[in-house]
Amino acid sequence: MKYLRVLIALLIIPAAAGLSLSLFEVIIDLGKNVSQKAVPFWAGAGSYFLFQVIFFKPVRTYVFGHELTHALAGLLSGARLKKFKVSASGGSVELTKTNVFITLAPYFIPIYTVLLIVIFWAGGKFWELEQYRPVFLFLAGFTLSFHFGLTHFALMQGQSDLKHFGVFFSGVLIVLINCLVLVALFKALFPGEVGLKHYFLNSWGKTLLITNYAAGAAKKLWSYSR
Repeated sequence: MKYLRVLIALLIIPAAAGLSLSLFEVIIDLGKNVSQKAVPFWAGAGSYFLFQVIFFKPVRTYVFGHELTHALAGLLSGARLKKFKVSASGGSVELTKTNVFITLAPYFIPIYTVLLIVIFWAGGKFWELEQYRPVFLFLAGFTLSFHFGLTHFALMQGQSDLKHFGVFFSGVLIVLINCLVLVALFKALFPGEVGLKHYFLNSWGKTLLITNYAAGAAKKLWSYSR
């Protein structure tokens, strides 16, 4: 299984790269073309990083969200929750089963941003909240930066989660799924400015280009080695 996971990771690298490059273009377009609509979002994103640099890293809040995501992923996968623990030194969740989704979910699901979107959407069914959209977008940017800032920090400290299915396989999968989750979040936040069809067609084209380039490079290496 170890070598099979490595093979799968190698095969999906072009897709992960294609999705990443297309996502970068989406982010650039949001920064250039959305004008006033995206200002609160980018202000929120920048505010969190300033907060982290000037004040502190809210690690305990991150750990709670991290373990909550493990727990929710487990419940969605049919597991039963046996233990949920969060402390200043770390946290842990004990479930009756595990799988790739449960193990890696905290690294590609920004739980606080997702909860914020769900609350705003549900609240909009009962109250008129459009006037609060700038505040909502600010908090969305803030929580998204919080997620990526502290996820990067956690990964730099070393995470045993990635070792369960192999660091290489887990890393490639995290990159790929992060792209899908992020473009879905951007679509939810800016429905009129982000086109999923264009994103996936663009990603597909880049994936084919990268695959063809890699195949050509592999053929050259093979011919030189003979």
